[in-house]
Amino acid sequence: MKVAIYDSQFLSSVGIETVLKNISAPYSIDILNTERQLIPQLNSEHDLLILEYVGEYVVSADILKEVKRKFSNLKVLIISEDDDTIEIKRRIALGVEGFLTKKCSLQEIQLTIDTITKGGRFYCRKIIDVMADHDTAMTVDLSERELQIVQMIGKGIPSSEMADKLNLSIHTINSHRKNILKKLRFKSPAELIAYAVKKMG
Repeated sequence: MKVAIYDSQFLSSVGIETVLKNISAPYSIDILNTERQLIPQLNSEHDLLILEYVGEYVVSADILKEVKRKFSNLKVLIISEDDDTIEIKRRIALGVEGFLTKKCSLQEIQLTIDTITKGGRFYCRKIIDVMADHDTAMTVDLSERELQIVQMIGKGIPSSEMADKLNLSIHTINSHRKNILKKLRFKSPAELIAYAVKKMG
């Protein structure tokens, strides 16, 4: 099995490489250059990508979606220090085979890799708790622009100021607000404001 590791933290990437070398199954390991974009460094020979998407070159959900589209047989294991539940759920929704935090034990990493290579999926307990969070489940459906607007609503920024800050028209801002209400299944702007303030709290 050929494994690619993409993690800007040197100790993390070396630690993962050591774990792989201590597992009985034979692995060919490529530690990718995180000062370069991810996709050009992958190829069809890679079977497993072990990824930290937070770092000098952030691997956005869109980039990960392209990875899954371009390399349909590539299995993806994320081992991340990210604690943003929305970003975690965005990546899980793309069909990654595994997701661990960097606080996971050596045994958990070994179990996860073994499960993934046999065709299964594995998420650590913290990630399972995130997936069960209904409030976050609704928010993950919002676009990046809509999330920006929710944050601004939570800060009490009026629509006119949002339009200036985002270089959009008032009409576009209002359209976004209506879409957010629909996606979050709120019946009134007051519910949205209360929700946004709570998210900013």
